[in-house]
Amino acid sequence: MKKLILIFGTFAIICVIISSVTQVNSSVNTEATSQTEKADEKADIYTIKSENGRIVVYENDTLWQRTSTRVNTLPKIDQKLLLYGISASSKQEVQKILEDYCS
Repeated sequence: MKKLILIFGTFAIICVIISSVTQVNSSVNTEATSQTEKADEKADIYTIKSENGRIVVYENDTLWQRTSTRVNTLPKIDQKLLLYGISASSKQEVQKILEDYCS
């Protein structure tokens, strides 16, 4: 009878330890996921693409800048990239990309 109680007690303690470790891991994973989602919200807020034959820039889906550069003057690979849109995460990055296309 003492052996049965000892085995059951040991089993119960192991279950409590496993449960505690699982809860700690779960809270750490939730916090990491939350931080990743916040980083994703900040990233790639600018989109450079072609519209009506010209290069335009959108900031958070709102037209931010329209250029006079015609897309058909660019190489085919660049035209295709602009058709799908190029993402940028800062104004400096946008300006660098526009300098490459508009100069």
